[in-house]
Amino acid sequence: MTSYEFKASNELKKMRRLLEPDDLTEQPLQGSTPRRGPLMVAVFVVLMAGLLCFLPGQTSIAPMDRDEARFAQSSKQMINSGDYITPRFQQDLRAKKPVGIYWMQSATASIFGSDSIASYRLPSFIGALLAAAGITVLASFFLPPFQAILAGLLLASSLVMVVESHLAKTDAMLTALIIIQQGILWRILNIARTGAYVSGKYAVMFWGVMALAILVKGPIAPLIAFLTGLTILIVERRLDIFKPLRPVLGIVILTSLVMPWVLMVTSATDGAFLNIAIKGDLVNKLQSGQESHGAPPLTYLMLVVITFWPGSLCLSRGITAIRQQWRDPNILFCLGWIVPFWVVLELTPTKLPHYNLPVFAALAIVSSLGAMALLPPAKAKPTPPETNKPKDGQKNGLAEFASKALVFLRSVSLPRSVVLAWEYLFMAIGPILGIVVLYAASFAQGSRVMAGVALFASILVSLAALWWQRGGSMRAIASMITAAISFQMALLGGVMQKIEKIRVSPRLHAEITALDPAPEVVIAAGYHEPSLVFIQGTDTLLFPPVDAALALAEAEGGLALVESRAQDDFLKTAATIGLKLDVITTVKGYNISRGQNVSIDLYRTSQDPSSAEPAKDQNHTNN
Repeated sequence: MTSYEFKASNELKKMRRLLEPDDLTEQPLQGSTPRRGPLMVAVFVVLMAGLLCFLPGQTSIAPMDRDEARFAQSSKQMINSGDYITPRFQQDLRAKKPVGIYWMQSATASIFGSDSIASYRLPSFIGALLAAAGITVLASFFLPPFQAILAGLLLASSLVMVVESHLAKTDAMLTALIIIQQGILWRILNIARTGAYVSGKYAVMFWGVMALAILVKGPIAPLIAFLTGLTILIVERRLDIFKPLRPVLGIVILTSLVMPWVLMVTSATDGAFLNIAIKGDLVNKLQSGQESHGAPPLTYLMLVVITFWPGSLCLSRGITAIRQQWRDPNILFCLGWIVPFWVVLELTPTKLPHYNLPVFAALAIVSSLGAMALLPPAKAKPTPPETNKPKDGQKNGLAEFASKALVFLRSVSLPRSVVLAWEYLFMAIGPILGIVVLYAASFAQGSRVMAGVALFASILVSLAALWWQRGGSMRAIASMITAAISFQMALLGGVMQKIEKIRVSPRLHAEITALDPAPEVVIAAGYHEPSLVFIQGTDTLLFPPVDAALALAEAEGGLALVESRAQDDFLKTAATIGLKLDVITTVKGYNISRGQNVSIDLYRTSQDPSSAEPAKDQNHTNN
């Protein structure tokens, strides 16, 4: 046994025997119902870790541009207008997503206050906790308790999940619903394989959760369920195990829960909402990189070492461990959950780091297996070719091709050098993340102390990974996760909330609130970020610079916020119409959504008749 292999623990030795290629086809993963006591402990541990990851910064981090502020503002307008059918951002239709997340955010904001961004983040916070607990419960049905806990911890501490739990968007809640949906699907198929009767309540729950997921983010949940089922059908060639899903009942449930809102929003917008949602959003994403978010295929594969950090450490060993076990129903289910949807995402031109979050739960299971696996040998053992003869009447076709493809993939093993390269890459990522956080804090006037804590924690993650690689101790994995959670807490609870330079909209709002008398109308030119509308109010006017000058001339007691790139047109128009202006103050910062520095002057109509030019050098400047 080399220094890179696991040692000393009897439990690890048992796992090693399970992961030996000769035994894998004969020793499927555990499939018994977990005992209630250990399961409750596992869920409790994961939820506590989730609270540490997801809670810091919820109330103190300012609204983030642009998606979060758009979602929160649309939900706020639902509360204020009483229109819970049609999401709108100011006067525009917000047709990017269905109505489900707006209902959830409106409900929490109605209870906890509609002016606080934390109220709108609560569904994402709850969704992240449900996702971590849900994958722990699912994994406990076929993994030992400590590995089920590990799967939950790896999902809870993953970088993208922690970020999404702090954003008032769809993805954390969608992931929770998909995990519940997939857990019910696994349960139905697992019972059906034994030939036992499957209660109809499982089908009702499956389709009900899918309907809710559709209302949250459209077709993602049914697509994942379909691809998972298709993969299992191709490999196992058993249609009978899908009959307990009761597809006719599913159509009734989906129609009953989704169609009423579809009909109402279609009627309320004369069909414009669905037209924008389908043609303007979904089709555009499939055809080209929407909103400059295009990227080539394999982008998600290259980014997963960061997006799934720290769980990505064990992925390469996990892939090696399961390659001989792919026919095991539980492993096959995870592969059906991950691989086809991942391929779809890689082929879709529009890419964002959180799009593959719904499969991170299955990745966490694979990583938990990889945490117990050995490095591949220096020279891979030759794998004898496997013949997979088709059944009578199935000599050709998709099933035979897919089966041969899976057999080929089974024969492919990640070389030891590739696994080691992946693990060393992971160890390099930790300090890089810490350095980026420290630089951001220094550049954007944040807390260098907390950034230093984040850097130290990120280095500890890499050191724990090196410890795990060389000794295989589960204490090393526990230390790595603890250090990763400390990094997340320092980043979101200490660094992000104190980075003043990116808090442009809150600082503008503070300056406006301090004015006496308060402006009756606020007009923005050049700086049109949704966070300004959410913080300042729905009536904030977002105009081009020429229109902003004309509107300020008409608005008695108005205030114009003019970004430096829009000032020339604004001032020329003001001079043309004889509008005399005073500069109240200047707010400088960094627009994180555009990636550029901004300087915004606050203009009011001059109260001095002799004033003809805005004298910026004689006024206070807020840097």
